[in-house]
Order: sequence, then structure tokens, then C-alpha cells
Amino acid sequence: MKTFVVVVGFLWVNVILAQTDDSLKTVIGNEVKIVDQKFLNEYRRLKPTVIKVYPYALFAADLLDKMNNDLASIEKRRKRNKFLKQSYKTLKSDFKYVILDMYISEGKVLMKLIARETGMTVYDIIRIYKGRKDAAIFNLMGKMYEQNIKENYNPRKEYVLEAIIRDIESGKIKFNSEVKTINKETYQYEKKRTKERVKVNKKKKRQRKKDNRKKKKNKQRN
Repeated sequence: MKTFVVVVGFLWVNVILAQTDDSLKTVIGNEVKIVDQKFLNEYRRLKPTVIKVYPYALFAADLLDKMNNDLASIEKRRKRNKFLKQSYKTLKSDFKYVILDMYISEGKVLMKLIARETGMTVYDIIRIYKGRKDAAIFNLMGKMYEQNIKENYNPRKEYVLEAIIRDIESGKIKFNSEVKTINKETYQYEKKRTKERVKVNKKKKRQRKKDNRKKKKNKQRN
């Protein structure tokens, strides 16, 4: 479940987002409007997700450019296929567990940002570089995990994402574009830790409920 140019939503105007305490102001020309609470809530909700997955979208765009340049220098079909196969193998090795470690909501944002940065949907990328059969398989798998790999990026529809990315590009949001990989051992270790943490939290929750019932009974007796 993976990834990545457009002009900001809302029309052709120059939009500048400035954060001041708990409010966001949108400056359009000389007119100042306070962004509504719904936008602000969505901005805050999506911001950490974008910071996490945007490096992978940028990486995907750079990778496609590099692959296209390399493919242009390879004339023989057999060598082109070998190059694509090896590239896919390397990618799978480096990023399989990064993707598996993502939440469904993070995967959805990642695919939108991949489409934004590359100008192609994830489906189109797979179809071009792996073939229609693989694209169809990945499309089916995506639906099983609530992912639409055929989704295009619409900057007007995704104006909140656009606002966050503009703030990243302008330096208003601290952003590290470094792409991190996760190996199998680290993935399994983190999964185990998460399960143990969930188990402990459930146990604490049950204990709190039990304690509250005891307190309630003691109050009733008194």
C-alpha cells in the first residue's frame, strides 16, 4: 500500500497560511479570512500523518525520474525487464515493513501524495512498471484494506493537505525528508511491543472499572 505537480486548491489566488496560537488565517490578496474550526481540526489531524508519509512520496517521485532516465539508456527489452525486476526487488526489501507498519489512514494519505508528486496514480505506476496483471492484483488487495490505488489527486478537494504541504515547503512546519527503512526483525519487535502495551492497557482499564464498581457499592452502603 504505497505512493507520488500541482497548484494549491481554491483557485488561482495566492494563498498564504500563517499560524497564530490556536487560529489559522488565510490571506487572499488583501482580504483576510479566519479559517473555520472544521478546517483547523482537519489540519491538526492530518499534519502528523503528512509529516510521516510525505518523505516516501518525494522519494517515489525521485525514484521514478531516476528509473526513467536509466531505462532510456537500456535498449534491449530483456535488460530492461531485468532492471525493473531488480529495482522492484530492492524496493520491496527496503520498504515492505515500512508500509506494513502504517495505519490504513496513513496509507490513504501516502497514495494521495504519491499521485500529487508523480502525476500518476499508484495503479498507473504499477501498471507501467509491473504490468496490467500485477496492477489488477494490487487494486484488489487495496480494496480489501480500504485503499483506492486508482485515486487521482485533486488539489481543490484536498485543500487541507495542500495547506500542510505549503507550510512544509515554506518552513513553517519542521520537516525531515529522510526516508527511513524497517527490517523484518525491527517490525516484528515493534509489533510485539504494541501487543504487550495494548494488553497492559486493557488490564488497567478492567482494573479501573472494577475499582469504580467497588467505590460505587461502598457509597451505596454508606
